Amino acid sequence: MPRYMAAYSSGFAPPGGQSRKAWEDERRARIVGKRNISVGVDNLVVDIDKDRATARFRQSYRADHLNVNSRKTLEFLRINGRWQISKETVGG
Repeated sequence: MPRYMAAYSSGFAPPGGQSRKAWEDERRARIVGKRNISVGVDNLVVDIDKDRATARFRQSYRADHLNVNSRKTLEFLRINGRWQISKETVGG
């Protein structure tokens, strides 16, 4: 989990006005203790402009009894030479 959370920039603001702590707790509950997690990515399109990038794709997420297919957009910032997620949007 620490490496997963480190993929998100310190300025990442969870969607829907959720606090960062509540978002992290929700992610931990969704990930930790699951027997099987499978994530598929289709139709990936990445645009890069200097130290900013946007990735758009369709994600298939399966974990135990959860099965979700959705469109996802991740916005990245290159911070100290490392790409980190600065914004995440589901749907649209």
